Amino acid sequence: MNQYKSLVRNSFLFAVGSIGSKTISFFMLPLYTRLLSTNDYGQLDVLQTTISLLIPLVTFQAIEAVFRYSVDMREKVYASSVLINGLFLSLVGIVISFILFPLFTSFEPFSSYTSLFYSIMILSMIDGIMKQFVRGLEKIKTFVASDLGYTASFVFFNIVFLVYLKMGLSGYFLSMVLGHLVSIVIILVFGRIFKYLNFKAFDKSLLKTMLIYSIPLIPNGLMLWIMNVSDRYMLTYFLGFSATGIYSVSYKFPSLITLVNGIFFQAYQLSAIQEYGKKGYEDFYKNIFGVLSSLLFVVTGLILLILKPLMSVFVSEAFYEAWKYVPLLLVGTVFQAFSSFFGTNYTASKKTKGAFSTTIFGAVVNIGINIILIPLWGIQAAAFSTMAAYLAVWLMRIIDTKKFVGIRIDWKSISLSIVVIALQFVGLYFVENRYLFFVGETVLVVALLFIQRKYIKQVYNFGMNLLKELRASAN
Repeated sequence: MNQYKSLVRNSFLFAVGSIGSKTISFFMLPLYTRLLSTNDYGQLDVLQTTISLLIPLVTFQAIEAVFRYSVDMREKVYASSVLINGLFLSLVGIVISFILFPLFTSFEPFSSYTSLFYSIMILSMIDGIMKQFVRGLEKIKTFVASDLGYTASFVFFNIVFLVYLKMGLSGYFLSMVLGHLVSIVIILVFGRIFKYLNFKAFDKSLLKTMLIYSIPLIPNGLMLWIMNVSDRYMLTYFLGFSATGIYSVSYKFPSLITLVNGIFFQAYQLSAIQEYGKKGYEDFYKNIFGVLSSLLFVVTGLILLILKPLMSVFVSEAFYEAWKYVPLLLVGTVFQAFSSFFGTNYTASKKTKGAFSTTIFGAVVNIGINIILIPLWGIQAAAFSTMAAYLAVWLMRIIDTKKFVGIRIDWKSISLSIVVIALQFVGLYFVENRYLFFVGETVLVVALLFIQRKYIKQVYNFGMNLLKELRASAN
């Protein structure tokens, strides 16, 4: 019971920060799609995508290593070594990124925003290292405070720079720079990071150990990047920045599922590391996956129910067609969450090679479908390739992680849920009568809730028992 309580407590804390920081790009859509053109949005997406690729590569996945080893080494002297080693790898990453400077100044959109591009990348490295360090030390409140600080400052500066000063993309990027600075200051002050900043704690032996752990994650991270965002580059190449901008907006709606999973995943990853190898871990693993899959399928069904009216409110007319690409991306995001869940066993066991071997297959699927189908099927091909790739990774990890933990999956529940969601697809694309559509989609959502009733009941019972314990302790 204690591991479930810890998971719930940490999930709640992560939710406080994530609901702000992870949903900001979604709830700011009405502003962005009215102040930025589809071409602007495409350039924005390419720049952010490139940063997400470069940071893990040039820092040798330092952020992942800092989190994993800060969990194990919480004594001050050892924790200092983890942090200093992580910052050292960030410095290496900064040097490598500047070597690439001539390359970036030769291509758009990088040549127009070079200084801001580098500022965001460097601050993201430092912010990421520090955030995962305090997370590993279980300073969850500091982690959450940094998220909230970034969110509040980002929104404030967006309004100032985009609405009042009309700075366009430059204003958006400058808001990111200032947001990361605020986040770093919060971590330094409230996480009391200064006491760990002992540069004499640099440890070559530990650095080698961290690199042995993190280097196999580099190709894995690259393959994940290919599945997540390489389709943006292909869409830009085949169809231009405007198509990329529309696709980027369609991706904002699956971000609601990413939010739900992200809140849970940050807490679960910590619990998985702490509980791995202990008695009862397999039951813990099975129960949590059942609840996660149930939650994500229900959220997917609800989003599909309100997708069209929601899209008409949240985006300008120029971006409205993005709704067509959301359904496949939603299911792809669910499979991504499933593959990430199974991937926690690689992190917990420190055997990260399997993460790469499973991910590379998904990347090959993604690239192959994109190259063949984007010229024929357009933006929808990119959405389909993402879904197919993550399905492939999840299925492979089911097989591969059996050597870490006995896996029992409720295939009946999952299969029936996928069938119901597929029927929702049919309604979205082919039922034009609004009344029939709403009635039909509502019936399907109710069916989804019925299929997942077992796990919904488990969550309800757990919540009621937890509430009784809290009341008893209060008395």
